[in-house]
Amino acid sequence: MKILNVTKDNSYLYIETDEGFRKQSLKWRGIDALEAKCISLIGREVTHSTWGDWNPEVWFQDVTPVDQVSPDQDDGYQLNSNDLFKTNLKFDAQTVKRIYGPPGTGKTTTLINLTNEAIRNGLDMKSVGYFAFTNIAANEALGRISEVLDIPENDFVGFSTLHSLSTKIGGASGKQLCTQDALKKFDLGIGAKEEWMKPGSPSSIVVRPIHPVLDAYSLKLNTLGQKIEYDRKSASDATSKLSQFFVLDEDTISEDLLLYSELYYDEYIKFKDINNLVDFNDVVVNVVSDAFPNSRIPSFELLIIDEAQDLTKLQWKFVEKLTAKAKKTILAGDDDQAIMAAFGASPQSFNEYPVTEPDLVLDVSYRVPVGIKSFVDKVLLPKIIAKFPWRKDKKWHENPNTNESGTVVSSYEDIIQKNGVQVKLQKPLSTDELIKMISNASDLEWLIMAPTKATCDTISVGLKALEVPHYLHRRDILNAKDSKISIQTVHTSKGMGADNAAYVVQSRGDEFMDESDPRLRYVAITRAKKCLYLV
Repeated sequence: MKILNVTKDNSYLYIETDEGFRKQSLKWRGIDALEAKCISLIGREVTHSTWGDWNPEVWFQDVTPVDQVSPDQDDGYQLNSNDLFKTNLKFDAQTVKRIYGPPGTGKTTTLINLTNEAIRNGLDMKSVGYFAFTNIAANEALGRISEVLDIPENDFVGFSTLHSLSTKIGGASGKQLCTQDALKKFDLGIGAKEEWMKPGSPSSIVVRPIHPVLDAYSLKLNTLGQKIEYDRKSASDATSKLSQFFVLDEDTISEDLLLYSELYYDEYIKFKDINNLVDFNDVVVNVVSDAFPNSRIPSFELLIIDEAQDLTKLQWKFVEKLTAKAKKTILAGDDDQAIMAAFGASPQSFNEYPVTEPDLVLDVSYRVPVGIKSFVDKVLLPKIIAKFPWRKDKKWHENPNTNESGTVVSSYEDIIQKNGVQVKLQKPLSTDELIKMISNASDLEWLIMAPTKATCDTISVGLKALEVPHYLHRRDILNAKDSKISIQTVHTSKGMGADNAAYVVQSRGDEFMDESDPRLRYVAITRAKKCLYLV
């Protein structure tokens, strides 16, 4: 069997394979080592074993790679015997094309149609690479292509994120990927962020470490920066964490924050080296380095890089290696929806990447109605143009096939008694009033967004108090199986659409993020198919 992914929930560690899911209890004493081993073998053929009368169709206690590592390899890595990817294809001509997909213009559908056509015309599926910034986008494309072509998803090896591809081709350099438990052994102050990749699916959970110093160095690596930088909040958080780690008072740390940050990161590197570990960034850093063998970089006849505006400068160096060995490369995205800059994204690299063909701008939105499009053009687009003069100038039109005019709701009607007379007043739409509206129309489709997770959580608490089932950050709340209500951050809502979309700016954190980048509001507003609610 081939390991496709490794996830866990609060009870079990899961390995997703081309023969189905297997699991192991998190209470088992060897679970940490087993998780690290499984992660290091993603994409490779393995055999698995169980003990006693445990059902091997359900459980596993150990996995062993079918291809044992050759002792004379310098880094302990080799592709499995079936070869995940072709790496030595030669092409007489190579092309690179850029596709801009404004909101709802069918960018993903366009890419899927191109892929389907290529495969129907005889292209080997191992020669197709479809890589997106998020697992969600890659999995969506894979599912749709698999359904149309009636080919099992497991037959496609080249659909993932660039990080996952880096791991598959040996970016881990024979080392194990850091787990949350391993990081806790280094520093108990390292937190964890749990992300659900699919609504209501515990097996889709991904856990990412959180620490202000590691976050700062991650940003430095991904932006190819010369030094780490802190804003006021992250500096305060880093001071607190470093004070605990070094057992020093915060004033001492604060006086030389950058020095103690460097000492901390040096200790982190030593910890990884001693324990034969690599982290999330290391696998890409290794692959883009000059020392990484070019013979391991896949050769794709069709290479698609989706959500390209969200790639970091570090990831663009990987893209350069991939396009150098690809026959036809398509870079797809939308710089106006580039809202990952705080995480190191470089949309300018997308706009400036050398191409061999004219840009294609998809110019008809099949989601956004005229009222919403008019609001975008009058209120938001001028701010985006003013702040990002390097953006691609593109024209796109509202949905021509809908009877929906697109309503923007930012106030509600309230009736009060004044001198014994009922008076109607228009009041700004509040979070409480929005929650009531959603509760009264809970059978409709809703996508409620905010810049911060904290505000999303607050809205969820309100709906829960009214016993309204929903999804919060894709987690099932109150048995939401049949619910069409989702609450999540704007950053995790890209690519989605809903009849009723709400954008809530409630806290200081929300206000700061909203005012810092008008593209955040642009992304949120263009999710609405019928009605847009602004709080």
